[in-house]
Amino acid sequence: MPNFSSFQANPDNLRTLIFGRDPSTLIDRPLTTDSSGNLTTVILNGTISSVLGATITAGTLSSAGTVTNLLNGTITSVLGATITAGTLSSAGTVTNLLNGTITSVLGATITAGTLSSAGTVTNLLNGTITSVLGATITAGTLSSAGTVTNLLDGTITSVLGATITAGTLSSAGTVTNLLNGTITSVLGATITAGTLSSAGTVTNLLNGTITSVLGATITAGTLSSAGTVTNLLNGTITSVLGATITAGTLSSAGTVTNLLDGTITSVLGATITAGTLSSAGTVTNLLDGTITSVLGATITAGTLSSAGTVTNLLDGTITSVLGATITAGTLSSAGTVTNLLDGTITSVLGATITAGTLSSAGTVTNLLDGTITSVLGATITAGTLSSAGTVTNLLDGTITSVLGATITAGTLSSVTSISQRSFIELATTGITTADAFTPLPANTTSVLGTYSYFIVNTGANPVNTQVEISADGTNYFVDTTGDNPLPAGSVDVIVPSRFLKYTRLAYQSATPGAASTLNVIFDAQGT
Repeated sequence: MPNFSSFQANPDNLRTLIFGRDPSTLIDRPLTTDSSGNLTTVILNGTISSVLGATITAGTLSSAGTVTNLLNGTITSVLGATITAGTLSSAGTVTNLLNGTITSVLGATITAGTLSSAGTVTNLLNGTITSVLGATITAGTLSSAGTVTNLLDGTITSVLGATITAGTLSSAGTVTNLLNGTITSVLGATITAGTLSSAGTVTNLLNGTITSVLGATITAGTLSSAGTVTNLLNGTITSVLGATITAGTLSSAGTVTNLLDGTITSVLGATITAGTLSSAGTVTNLLDGTITSVLGATITAGTLSSAGTVTNLLDGTITSVLGATITAGTLSSAGTVTNLLDGTITSVLGATITAGTLSSAGTVTNLLDGTITSVLGATITAGTLSSAGTVTNLLDGTITSVLGATITAGTLSSVTSISQRSFIELATTGITTADAFTPLPANTTSVLGTYSYFIVNTGANPVNTQVEISADGTNYFVDTTGDNPLPAGSVDVIVPSRFLKYTRLAYQSATPGAASTLNVIFDAQGT
């Protein structure tokens, strides 16, 4: 203590220290002043540094009136770790509370807290948002009982990415432009185990560039629509109906018009091998194009059924459809098959249907009306060619090995007797003559002994006839001429004098411009 018993001319000798005791540590500490002599404990009238830091952690800064511009400036650590476990409440109106530069206020600071508003928050996030809705509110909820207009109307980065993977983005009102832009990972791996539902109408949700939405993303999910999906797949489709929906189902209770009306590659290939392409309505142009492997090895163990009429299903180029593909299957038709095989047939009835059956309960008109090679050869040796109706032109073509050693173990029945010296007769009637010599189709005479042409002029004008022979079937030599001119109503028989492999009859009108009519019968006997 200073000595105050004697007079001090210097007032500095009268100065003393005033102490106060810290109740937490029981240590006496001197009181201090600023440069003006004021105690530093007179606070809040200037710049505050650590007041709202660790100092008032368990205290309260209350205001019964209105705090207008308290934080109207640059804020750093006030609302940071300081009020982590506290509450910033306002019973009135806080106008410009956060109207400035915000750094860590809504970051990791209020992670376990609540930013509530009983009124209207207009421009809270109206700007560039980075970490507010990122990892910050991962386990929280951004709810709105009214209408949130421009909440995400800006640049969105990680909001709908992995951030809300286990959360929910709900809207009881209307979300207008939420996804109206370029979508990448929103409907990708993000909502893989979630659901994108719409109780109303989703118009332009996928009306843009689609990448991985219908790829492997919704493989085990469901793309449902209680209304109408118009242009969902109206474009080029590659892997949507490929390996993606292999074990799923593409169903339509209405009419799917142009779903596959484009270029089809692997849709009906190995993709739907064990599945089903069903249609309760009408499938118009599903296969109306070039078909390769659809009815080949793809549907080998399946069934292509039609309860109505299949008109142009195979009306094109057919390769392996009826080959080895349907060997153990069945090509059935409850209606009418018009032009199924009306073309060039090679191995259809060859070794393919060896142990099968080609049956027809109706009429087979032009089934094999073309070039036949190995149909009745060794192919049907142990099989059966049956017809309960009428077979008109089955063998109306060129036959080679039918009557050889091919049907050794079968049966070739005929009303006429067949032996080594069999009799052959071929009649051609109603032949109209012209001014130039016109030949009939050549007869193969290499295996015949005796043969001749019986000619009847049934017309009103005379005709000329001649027999021509050839060794190569191309170049013909006039062997014998008939009793020319043959008058109307007359008969003639021409016997060839020379022997070659091919023989034919040629005819013409004896008077130019005066046509007549002939009947020609070729009779021959085997050697």
